[in-house]
Order: sequence, then C-alpha cells, then structure tokens
Amino acid sequence: MWTRCIVSIRAAAIIFILMVTRLHAEEASPSSLKPSSGDTNIELTTELDAYYSNIGLHIPLTTTTIPDIGESDELSVYNHLFLNSLTPRFLLLEASVFPMPVLGTFLKKNHRGFYDSAGFGDDVNLIGSITAGFQEPYSLSVFFGDIATFVKQGEVRNGSNKGYMGYLFTVADQHIKNNQLVLDKSLEIEWKLKGEKNFADEKLSWSFRLGSKLHENRDIADVAYIGLRRSNLDFNSSMLSWLKNSSFDFKWDFALSNGNFMRQEYIIGKKMPLKDYKIALMLDFGLIWQNFRSYTGNLREMQRNSYTIAFRPNLQF
Repeated sequence: MWTRCIVSIRAAAIIFILMVTRLHAEEASPSSLKPSSGDTNIELTTELDAYYSNIGLHIPLTTTTIPDIGESDELSVYNHLFLNSLTPRFLLLEASVFPMPVLGTFLKKNHRGFYDSAGFGDDVNLIGSITAGFQEPYSLSVFFGDIATFVKQGEVRNGSNKGYMGYLFTVADQHIKNNQLVLDKSLEIEWKLKGEKNFADEKLSWSFRLGSKLHENRDIADVAYIGLRRSNLDFNSSMLSWLKNSSFDFKWDFALSNGNFMRQEYIIGKKMPLKDYKIALMLDFGLIWQNFRSYTGNLREMQRNSYTIAFRPNLQF
C-alpha cells in the first residue's frame, strides 16, 4: 500500500503536468513561459547550482495574477504570504537534483581508492564533508499555496524573484547514507515558507519549514523536522557584516516514534562579494550530528552517535 501510494503521487504529478502543458500548447506563445508578474500563464523556471539545481513549472489554479509586492521588507513579505496561503491559488511542480552529493556517491562507488585518499583519520573525509547534508540524489515535488513576485523598478529580474508559502509534498526513491545510495521510497509532507530576491546589487533567499518524512525502508527512522535557512549577498556591504553577506542553515529531526533527536544540522557561511565581476566566493562550514538509532538492521554500522564536519565551497552569480 505504501509503495502504491508514493508511485501514485509521482504518476499523478507527471500526468498532471503533461495534461496542463498540452491544454495550453495551442494558446500559449513562447513568451508565456517566461517569468511575468502580470499574467496567469504557465511559467517555467530553472535554477543551476553545485548543490541544488531544479526546474519548476508554475500553474495558476485561479484567474488571479501573481501579486507584485515590490521591494517590501522581509516581515511584510511573510505577512502577505501567510494571509493568502490558507487557500492555495497556485501549483508548482518541481524536479530537483543535488549535483555535489550525486558526485560524492559516484566517487565512493566507482573510485573508492581516490575517495578514501581524501580521508583524515577514521571519521573525517574531505569529499564526505563537501557533500554532506543531503539525503537524496534527486526528488520530485508538488507545492500548493500562494506566490508573490518581487519587482524592483527599472531593473530586469535575474532569477525567479518569488516568495512562496504553502504545502509541499516531495517524493524520492533513493536515500544517501555516508555517500552510498540506499533503495528507499520516501514521502515528505511539509508546510513551507521560502523566497528569493535576486536584484543586481543584492540577493536574498530564505526558507522556513515544518514537516515530516516517511520511509518505506524500515531500517530508516521516520522523523518530524523543523528547518530554517537564510542567505544574503549584498555587493554594497562589507563582507564582515554579521547579517549581510552571510548565511545560516539549521535543521532538527525528531523521531516520530518517541520524539528523540535523530539529527541536528548547523551550517553557517560567509560570502566575499566581487562587485566588479558580479560574483561572490562562498564558504559554508558546520556540523551535522546523527543519532545512531536513525538506522537499524543492515544500515546500522555502529552503536554510537556520529559527527560530520560540513565544508561547502561554492560560487554565487
């Protein structure tokens, strides 16, 4: 029953996207697939990053256009989305892949000697640190909720420039454990607030989520979780600012069976903006704590909790 449920969700999402695309094929011009805050056409968006890349399809559920809330501050954005998210007006279908974690699993499986040569002692591996923190190689998500667009007068958008609040359902069929792939059909159900402001001199993204993750593989513990992430890049501010040109990310997992901590993740980062080139050098550093009871059976390798150092160099354009 569990397997059929996940497969049905995935199949329904794929069928739905094909049906809607076909229905709009005759009436939609190529320009209707470009970001726009003033129409209700289907919108295609993409995002490329070393750690998280995705392609998304925004589908309006009503004739209401995506509202433009201009350059509102963060609190105003949150308030607007919260008041309008209780009745979903938009559907977002998204396919995601996590390139660096996928590379980590590939190297460990196919080039084990090279992978092991990056180790320092028994518990620290540089490749493992660079790719840590991601539990799936790819996923498919369906989002229902409200969307708002940020438009800065006189400036062309460089990214999606949208805020989201609503309900997210995510399915995957593989799990990453210590850079090894494990067969596991999983379902995540969460309430989520996320957004991105991508202007010429400042880029701000945020995410807050409450949810639960269920696994078909009985050797992986089902959890509830809370997560918060915020990232800011400001070409006009100092790199030393504690809020500007910095990021933080934390996530707590609790066992559904007894409420115990299963996993804790703390990541902080700094950015070095290179204004003349419109890019920033990024370095995230943190710690991931894992309860050994997160896994049972053949997946449990030790009887003690583990610690992983996360180290993520990257570039932001």
